[in-house]
Amino acid sequence: MKPNILLAGVTGYIGKNLIYSIKDEGQLYTLSKYPKEKDFQEVTWLKKDIYNYTDVLNAMEGMDIAIYYLDPTKHSAKLTQATARDLNLIAADNFGRAAAVHDIGKIIYISGSRFDFETIQRLEVYGVPVEKTQGIVSRPHVAVELQVSKYDDVRSALSIQLPMNWTLEQMVEYYFQWLDETKGTMLHTYKDEDNYVIYIKDKQNPLLVLHKDYIDQDMIVLHLVGGTVVKPNLQKQGKLEFRMLKDTQKVLVHLYDYIPKLVWPVYYLVQSPFQGLMLRGFEIDCRIKHFNGRIQSGEDIKYTK
Repeated sequence: MKPNILLAGVTGYIGKNLIYSIKDEGQLYTLSKYPKEKDFQEVTWLKKDIYNYTDVLNAMEGMDIAIYYLDPTKHSAKLTQATARDLNLIAADNFGRAAAVHDIGKIIYISGSRFDFETIQRLEVYGVPVEKTQGIVSRPHVAVELQVSKYDDVRSALSIQLPMNWTLEQMVEYYFQWLDETKGTMLHTYKDEDNYVIYIKDKQNPLLVLHKDYIDQDMIVLHLVGGTVVKPNLQKQGKLEFRMLKDTQKVLVHLYDYIPKLVWPVYYLVQSPFQGLMLRGFEIDCRIKHFNGRIQSGEDIKYTK
Protein backbone atom coordinates (compact mmCIF):
# COMPACT_ATOMS: atom_id res chain seq x y z
CA MET A 1 0.00 0.00 0.00
CA LYS A 2 1.14 3.53 -0.72
CA PRO A 3 1.98 5.63 2.33
CA ASN A 4 -0.12 8.54 3.55
CA ILE A 5 1.94 11.70 3.03
CA LEU A 6 1.26 15.08 4.63
CA LEU A 7 2.68 18.09 2.80
CA ALA A 8 2.82 21.57 4.34
CA GLY A 9 3.38 24.80 2.42
CA VAL A 10 1.50 24.23 -0.82
CA THR A 11 -0.39 27.37 -1.86
CA GLY A 12 2.45 29.15 -3.67
CA TYR A 13 4.27 28.39 -6.92
CA ILE A 14 6.88 26.15 -5.27
CA GLY A 15 4.25 24.29 -3.27
CA LYS A 16 2.26 23.44 -6.38
CA ASN A 17 5.37 22.02 -8.03
CA LEU A 18 6.02 19.91 -4.93
CA ILE A 19 2.53 18.45 -5.33
CA TYR A 20 3.27 17.50 -8.93
CA SER A 21 6.48 15.77 -7.79
CA ILE A 22 4.98 13.86 -4.87
CA LYS A 23 1.34 13.06 -5.67
CA ASP A 24 2.10 9.72 -7.34
CA GLU A 25 4.35 8.50 -4.50
CA GLY A 26 1.49 7.96 -2.06
CA GLN A 27 -1.86 9.20 -0.86
CA LEU A 28 -1.12 12.91 -0.58
CA TYR A 29 -2.71 15.23 1.97
CA THR A 30 -1.95 18.93 2.04
CA LEU A 31 -2.10 21.23 5.05
CA SER A 32 -3.18 24.77 4.24
CA LYS A 33 -5.12 27.55 5.94
CA TYR A 34 -6.49 28.52 2.52
CA PRO A 35 -6.79 25.28 0.51
CA LYS A 36 -7.11 25.34 -3.26
CA GLU A 37 -9.11 22.19 -3.90
CA LYS A 38 -9.92 23.11 -7.51
CA ASP A 39 -6.25 23.10 -8.51
CA PHE A 40 -5.55 19.47 -7.52
CA GLN A 41 -8.64 17.33 -7.12
CA GLU A 42 -6.60 14.14 -6.69
CA VAL A 43 -5.12 15.53 -3.48
CA THR A 44 -6.93 15.63 -0.13
CA TRP A 45 -6.86 19.20 1.13
CA LEU A 46 -6.90 19.73 4.90
CA LYS A 47 -8.02 23.20 5.93
CA LYS A 48 -5.55 23.66 8.76
CA ASP A 49 -3.25 26.42 10.01
CA ILE A 50 0.37 25.31 10.38
CA TYR A 51 0.84 27.87 13.18
CA ASN A 52 -1.98 26.30 15.23
CA TYR A 53 -0.73 23.23 17.11
CA THR A 54 -4.18 21.64 17.45
CA ASP A 55 -4.71 21.94 13.68
CA VAL A 56 -1.35 20.31 12.91
CA LEU A 57 -1.96 17.57 15.48
CA ASN A 58 -5.28 16.69 13.83
CA ALA A 59 -3.74 16.80 10.34
CA MET A 60 -0.97 14.35 11.32
CA GLU A 61 -3.37 11.60 12.39
CA GLY A 62 -2.99 8.54 10.18
CA MET A 63 0.06 9.84 8.30
CA ASP A 64 3.20 7.81 7.56
CA ILE A 65 5.44 10.60 6.26
CA ALA A 66 5.31 14.36 6.81
CA ILE A 67 7.01 16.86 4.49
CA TYR A 68 7.91 20.29 5.87
CA TYR A 69 8.18 23.32 3.64
CA LEU A 70 7.31 26.87 4.70
CA ASP A 71 7.19 30.16 2.85
CA PRO A 72 6.39 32.92 5.39
CA THR A 73 5.35 35.35 2.65
CA LYS A 74 2.22 33.31 1.88
CA HIS A 75 -1.21 33.61 3.48
CA SER A 76 -1.05 33.60 7.27
CA ALA A 77 -3.20 36.49 8.52
CA LYS A 78 -4.33 39.89 7.34
CA LEU A 79 -1.78 41.49 9.69
CA THR A 80 1.35 39.59 10.69
CA GLN A 81 3.79 41.21 13.10
CA ALA A 82 6.57 38.69 13.61
CA THR A 83 9.94 37.81 12.15
CA ALA A 84 10.19 35.02 9.59
CA ARG A 85 12.47 33.23 12.04
CA ASP A 86 9.90 33.20 14.87
CA LEU A 87 7.12 32.12 12.51
CA ASN A 88 9.30 29.28 11.27
CA LEU A 89 10.08 28.17 14.84
CA ILE A 90 6.36 28.01 15.69
CA ALA A 91 5.51 26.01 12.58
CA ALA A 92 8.47 23.61 12.93
CA ASP A 93 7.74 23.08 16.62
CA ASN A 94 4.12 22.26 15.81
CA PHE A 95 5.24 19.83 13.11
CA GLY A 96 7.78 18.04 15.30
CA ARG A 97 5.46 17.80 18.33
CA ALA A 98 2.54 16.47 16.31
CA ALA A 99 4.68 13.98 14.38
CA ALA A 100 5.97 12.52 17.67
CA VAL A 101 2.45 12.19 19.12
CA HIS A 102 1.29 10.22 16.06
CA ASP A 103 4.52 8.21 15.71
CA ILE A 104 5.21 9.42 12.17
CA GLY A 105 7.91 7.36 10.43
CA LYS A 106 9.95 10.35 9.31
CA ILE A 107 9.84 14.02 8.48
CA ILE A 108 11.28 15.17 5.16
CA TYR A 109 12.61 18.72 5.26
CA ILE A 110 12.84 20.75 2.04
CA SER A 111 16.19 22.56 2.22
CA GLY A 112 16.81 26.13 1.13
CA SER A 113 16.09 28.44 4.06
CA ARG A 114 18.58 30.55 5.96
CA PHE A 115 17.18 28.78 9.01
CA ASP A 116 17.82 25.20 7.81
CA PHE A 117 19.97 24.18 10.78
CA GLU A 118 17.67 25.40 13.56
CA THR A 119 14.57 24.21 11.69
CA ILE A 120 15.92 20.66 11.54
CA GLN A 121 16.84 20.90 15.23
CA ARG A 122 13.28 21.93 16.05
CA LEU A 123 11.71 19.24 13.86
CA GLU A 124 13.75 16.40 15.36
CA VAL A 125 13.85 17.50 19.03
CA TYR A 126 10.78 15.36 19.84
CA GLY A 127 12.41 12.20 18.49
CA VAL A 128 11.10 11.82 14.93
CA PRO A 129 13.86 11.19 12.32
CA VAL A 130 14.36 14.08 9.89
CA GLU A 131 15.63 13.59 6.33
CA LYS A 132 17.00 16.68 4.60
CA THR A 133 16.61 16.94 0.82
CA GLN A 134 19.71 17.31 -1.32
CA GLY A 135 17.86 19.65 -3.65
CA ILE A 136 17.54 23.21 -2.43
CA VAL A 137 14.40 25.34 -2.77
CA SER A 138 15.36 28.91 -1.91
CA ARG A 139 12.76 31.04 -0.15
CA PRO A 140 12.68 34.55 1.32
CA HIS A 141 13.64 35.36 4.88
CA VAL A 142 11.03 38.02 5.58
CA ALA A 143 7.44 37.89 6.78
CA VAL A 144 4.96 40.07 4.90
CA GLU A 145 3.09 42.33 7.34
CA LEU A 146 -0.14 42.99 5.41
CA GLN A 147 -1.88 40.56 3.04
CA VAL A 148 -5.25 40.03 1.48
CA SER A 149 -6.99 37.56 3.78
CA LYS A 150 -10.36 35.87 4.13
CA TYR A 151 -10.53 37.02 7.74
CA ASP A 152 -9.54 40.35 9.30
CA ASP A 153 -7.27 38.46 11.67
CA VAL A 154 -4.05 39.38 13.43
CA ARG A 155 -0.95 37.33 14.15
CA SER A 156 2.05 38.43 16.20
CA ALA A 157 4.93 36.53 17.75
CA LEU A 158 7.95 37.34 19.88
CA SER A 159 10.69 35.17 21.34
CA ILE A 160 11.26 35.89 25.06
CA GLN A 161 13.96 34.64 27.42
CA LEU A 162 12.56 32.53 30.25
CA PRO A 163 14.16 33.85 33.47
CA MET A 164 16.57 31.45 35.13
CA ASN A 165 14.90 28.70 37.21
CA TRP A 166 11.38 29.86 36.25
CA THR A 167 8.61 27.61 34.96
CA LEU A 168 6.35 28.57 32.08
CA GLU A 169 3.48 28.85 34.56
CA GLN A 170 5.46 31.40 36.57
CA MET A 171 6.13 33.43 33.45
CA VAL A 172 2.44 33.61 32.53
CA GLU A 173 1.52 34.65 36.07
CA TYR A 174 4.26 37.27 36.09
CA TYR A 175 3.12 38.73 32.76
CA PHE A 176 -0.18 39.85 34.25
CA GLN A 177 1.54 41.02 37.45
CA TRP A 178 3.94 43.05 35.31
CA LEU A 179 1.06 44.67 33.38
CA ASP A 180 -0.59 45.61 36.68
CA GLU A 181 2.49 46.98 38.46
CA THR A 182 4.53 48.61 35.69
CA LYS A 183 4.10 52.36 35.42
CA GLY A 184 3.08 53.50 31.98
CA THR A 185 0.99 50.48 30.97
CA MET A 186 -2.16 52.23 32.26
CA LEU A 187 -3.53 48.72 32.86
CA HIS A 188 -4.69 46.78 35.88
CA THR A 189 -5.24 43.06 36.17
CA TYR A 190 -6.69 40.45 38.45
CA LYS A 191 -7.22 36.70 38.34
CA ASP A 192 -10.59 34.99 38.71
CA GLU A 193 -9.99 31.21 38.88
CA ASP A 194 -8.66 30.35 35.37
CA ASN A 195 -9.49 33.77 33.92
CA TYR A 196 -7.17 36.76 33.73
CA VAL A 197 -8.96 40.11 33.53
CA ILE A 198 -7.36 43.29 32.17
CA TYR A 199 -9.00 46.68 32.74
CA ILE A 200 -8.13 50.39 32.92
CA LYS A 201 -10.34 51.86 35.67
CA ASP A 202 -13.53 49.86 35.94
CA LYS A 203 -13.29 46.17 36.88
CA GLN A 204 -16.84 45.70 35.67
CA ASN A 205 -15.93 46.92 32.18
CA PRO A 206 -12.72 45.01 31.29
CA LEU A 207 -10.68 45.53 28.17
CA LEU A 208 -9.92 41.84 27.92
CA VAL A 209 -10.79 38.55 29.60
CA LEU A 210 -8.48 35.60 28.90
CA HIS A 211 -9.23 32.00 29.86
CA LYS A 212 -6.22 29.78 30.56
CA ASP A 213 -5.99 26.35 28.95
CA TYR A 214 -3.18 23.77 28.89
CA ILE A 215 -2.80 22.46 25.35
CA ASP A 216 0.40 20.42 25.61
CA GLN A 217 3.44 20.06 27.83
CA ASP A 218 5.17 23.45 27.96
CA MET A 219 2.32 25.16 26.11
CA ILE A 220 -0.28 27.42 27.75
CA VAL A 221 -2.97 29.06 25.63
CA LEU A 222 -5.07 31.97 26.83
CA HIS A 223 -8.36 32.25 24.95
CA LEU A 224 -9.68 35.78 24.41
CA VAL A 225 -13.21 35.21 25.69
CA GLY A 226 -14.44 38.71 26.50
CA GLY A 227 -13.78 42.41 26.95
CA THR A 228 -14.30 45.61 25.00
CA VAL A 229 -11.50 44.84 22.50
CA VAL A 230 -12.96 41.44 21.54
CA LYS A 231 -15.76 40.91 19.04
CA PRO A 232 -18.45 38.69 20.60
CA ASN A 233 -19.82 35.49 19.08
CA LEU A 234 -17.01 34.91 16.60
CA GLN A 235 -16.43 31.41 15.25
CA LYS A 236 -12.68 32.03 15.44
CA GLN A 237 -11.63 32.90 18.98
CA GLY A 238 -8.41 34.84 19.50
CA LYS A 239 -5.60 33.09 21.40
CA LEU A 240 -2.48 34.23 23.23
CA GLU A 241 -0.07 31.33 23.42
CA PHE A 242 2.99 30.91 25.64
CA ARG A 243 5.15 28.09 24.23
CA MET A 244 8.45 26.93 25.69
CA LEU A 245 10.77 25.47 23.07
CA LYS A 246 12.05 22.08 24.21
CA ASP A 247 15.72 21.96 25.24
CA THR A 248 15.93 25.78 25.32
CA GLN A 249 15.14 28.61 27.73
CA LYS A 250 13.15 30.45 25.05
CA VAL A 251 9.41 31.09 25.13
CA LEU A 252 7.48 32.12 22.02
CA VAL A 253 4.54 34.38 22.83
CA HIS A 254 2.10 34.04 19.95
CA LEU A 255 -1.17 35.92 19.33
CA TYR A 256 -3.34 34.46 16.59
CA ASP A 257 -6.93 34.18 15.32
CA TYR A 258 -7.59 37.59 16.87
CA ILE A 259 -10.08 39.73 14.93
CA PRO A 260 -9.99 43.29 16.33
CA LYS A 261 -13.18 45.06 17.31
CA LEU A 262 -11.79 48.45 16.29
CA VAL A 263 -11.87 49.51 12.65
CA TRP A 264 -8.63 48.58 10.93
CA PRO A 265 -6.95 52.02 10.61
CA VAL A 266 -7.51 52.69 14.34
CA TYR A 267 -6.36 49.21 15.34
CA TYR A 268 -3.25 49.40 13.15
CA LEU A 269 -2.25 52.91 14.30
CA VAL A 270 -3.25 52.74 17.97
CA GLN A 271 -4.01 49.34 19.52
CA SER A 272 -1.44 47.29 17.63
CA PRO A 273 1.56 49.53 18.50
CA PHE A 274 0.44 49.59 22.15
CA GLN A 275 0.24 45.77 22.25
CA GLY A 276 3.69 45.51 20.70
CA LEU A 277 5.16 48.03 23.14
CA MET A 278 3.79 46.14 26.14
CA LEU A 279 5.19 42.82 24.93
CA ARG A 280 8.61 44.25 24.12
CA GLY A 281 8.75 45.87 27.56
CA PHE A 282 7.95 42.52 29.13
CA GLU A 283 10.63 40.84 26.99
CA ILE A 284 13.26 43.29 28.26
CA ASP A 285 12.19 42.74 31.86
CA CYS A 286 12.45 38.95 31.48
CA ARG A 287 15.88 39.27 29.90
CA ILE A 288 17.11 41.37 32.83
CA LYS A 289 15.65 38.91 35.34
CA HIS A 290 17.44 36.06 33.59
CA PHE A 291 20.72 38.00 33.68
CA ASN A 292 20.30 38.75 37.40
CA GLY A 293 19.55 35.08 38.03
CA ARG A 294 22.80 34.08 36.38
CA ILE A 295 24.71 36.64 38.47
CA GLN A 296 23.10 35.32 41.65
CA SER A 297 24.10 31.78 40.69
CA GLY A 298 27.74 32.85 40.67
CA GLU A 299 28.45 33.50 36.97
CA ASP A 300 30.90 36.27 36.17
CA ILE A 301 29.18 37.93 33.23
CA LYS A 302 28.42 41.39 31.90
CA TYR A 303 25.03 42.42 30.49
CA THR A 304 24.83 42.98 26.73
CA LYS A 305 21.80 43.55 24.51
